[in-house]
Amino acid sequence: MNTYTVVPGDFKYGTFTSLMTSSSAVRPSTAPSKDGIDLLLRERFDLHAQLFDAVQIQRKLSGPRVLRCGDVQFAREVFAARYLSGDFTTFSQDGSRVLAVLGDIAGKGVAAAMWFTHLAGLLQSCGRPDFNPSTTASEINRHLCYLQPVAPFVTAFIAQMDCDRGALTYCNAGHFPPILLRQDEEICLLETGGPLLGALESAEFQSGELTLEPGDTLVVYSDGIVECRNPDGEEFGLDRLMAALPRTRQHSAQGTLMMLLATVQEFANGYPMSDDMSLTLIQRNADEPAMTR
Repeated sequence: MNTYTVVPGDFKYGTFTSLMTSSSAVRPSTAPSKDGIDLLLRERFDLHAQLFDAVQIQRKLSGPRVLRCGDVQFAREVFAARYLSGDFTTFSQDGSRVLAVLGDIAGKGVAAAMWFTHLAGLLQSCGRPDFNPSTTASEINRHLCYLQPVAPFVTAFIAQMDCDRGALTYCNAGHFPPILLRQDEEICLLETGGPLLGALESAEFQSGELTLEPGDTLVVYSDGIVECRNPDGEEFGLDRLMAALPRTRQHSAQGTLMMLLATVQEFANGYPMSDDMSLTLIQRNADEPAMTR
């Protein structure tokens, strides 16, 4: 009768990897079976299908990608580095008021995207278009601090647009400063607000106010835009973004947004994305010149 001896230390993941007989070694086959390969392929397909469904939910929670209210146009786009994005952009409208939010949740992929659904709910409850942006930022900050250390840090730019009057009230919560391009090509950076959300429960937030005049364009962007790299390792940077904006401004907010994205992609020259990229454009139509008879 054969006697089996276990070779000391030859365990892997709870199974024997080598059994010795008195005459020869008996080793299991490592070649995967056809059924095993088919199972893995089905599981991979199911995972991709679930990720696709999650992307669609993200998009639906964000509201329309293009919006027009009076003579003010809104456009937004998000490009995820890993299927699901940690960047988020949302529009919600109540009469002539529009709430526009662009934010960046710390992290990437599925984990950050799961927190977006939570933030979408918070924006529904405390970010209505008739609320002051600084109040909205304070409420969201308080909630995220209550959930620490589980909740992520979030940067956000929260803007309320009164499209009848062209009045914009905003709060910048630790986000990269949006660019306001006036019709005469004067550039301003919008920095009024407070720290990033979820970091300090006692943080105070302020609102800034301005008038979006006919022909003005507001560009809100995530760090993935300015930190986009080319094959030489150079970053696109804020200076390039500000320089590109007057050259890429179109008659529509969506047209301007697409031209800006094309400029960033041309700079990257095929270099792969390392971070999510998002843009929000708010553009007021220029006054039409008076017709002469």
